[in-house]
Amino acid sequence: MAAGSNGLRIAPPATSGSSLTSLLFGVALVLAFSEESAGNDGSGGACGRIRPLFQSSGDAITLAQGKCYCDRGMTRRSLLAAALAPGRLIIDTHLEVWTDDPKFPFAHPERPDFKRVPIQAPIENQVQQMKDFGLKYAVLINPRYFGWDNSYISHSLHKYPDLFVAHGLVNPKDPKVHERLRYWVKEHGFQGMRFSPIYHPKETWLNSPEHYPLWKEAERLGTVFNFYILPHQMPMLEDMCGRFPGVKVVVDHAGKPDLKLADPWPEFKKMFRLKRFKQVWISNSEPYEMTESKRWPFEDTLPFYKAIYEEFGGRQIVWGTGYPRPRWELPMDKELEFVDRICSFYSEADRRLILGENALRIWKFPVH
Repeated sequence: MAAGSNGLRIAPPATSGSSLTSLLFGVALVLAFSEESAGNDGSGGACGRIRPLFQSSGDAITLAQGKCYCDRGMTRRSLLAAALAPGRLIIDTHLEVWTDDPKFPFAHPERPDFKRVPIQAPIENQVQQMKDFGLKYAVLINPRYFGWDNSYISHSLHKYPDLFVAHGLVNPKDPKVHERLRYWVKEHGFQGMRFSPIYHPKETWLNSPEHYPLWKEAERLGTVFNFYILPHQMPMLEDMCGRFPGVKVVVDHAGKPDLKLADPWPEFKKMFRLKRFKQVWISNSEPYEMTESKRWPFEDTLPFYKAIYEEFGGRQIVWGTGYPRPRWELPMDKELEFVDRICSFYSEADRRLILGENALRIWKFPVH
């Protein structure tokens, strides 16, 4: 049906499986809109106004001419994101959320005086962001602010059980750490734990015999471990992956290559030995953490992401953002653009694996 005199109807692609058709539809949306007022960039500024440049018919997105499309809960960025990737499975495999609600007090292990974050990132922000950008699921991570108490992550998981799975934190130096793992898995439904040897650069607890019961329990429970780890610590992780092949492992932040070094490659390449373990995935994500330039599109990080891709292949890489809005190091549209356009070395098939399909092989998501 053609648009009425007060509206604009834009037909979606007739064949959603055609990447070219989808691309053209995205381009059509870009051409269809121009902003008459500044600030409509998803940041909460002044809203733009739609000015139609063409009309179409059929099943369509209907947008009222002259009506603020933010009133429909859709920003320009999220409209474009949806148009450019119809039906694509997107799973954020690393999402840290927090609140200053006194019911969930901070207890940072390394900074006991740290009691408040200037910007809050509650679970509700992530839920809205997932709607805006078409994310299917996310993996919740305790951001360390709460220490070994994962109550807010558990609260978030059970408030939105159809959207999330959860990883908590346990004290790696606790002699009963395996029992703490069992508690959070059995009593709260967690699917994994995050360990951060990066905070203990000179310690060796990661592959100590004292941790064998932890890894054996993880194998028995089918839990996932993710690691925030430095390059020189990779041999310890390699040792444990060889001893306990039943534990799925995700390495965060692309293994943290240190771009400050004159030559970071010898240390960075220690991670490549993990590629022989099919239960290991690398998170090729969060370029803002790695970069020294601090400027989009973070070109200084690309040789490292490309090297990981060439070594591990698309089936052993996952994607995650780190934080929901408004605590955005990189807004979601840029996060997706980094994968879709900046990392031009990815094949289209591997992008589908990295952005979502691989995660289905690691975690048990609520409904799929």
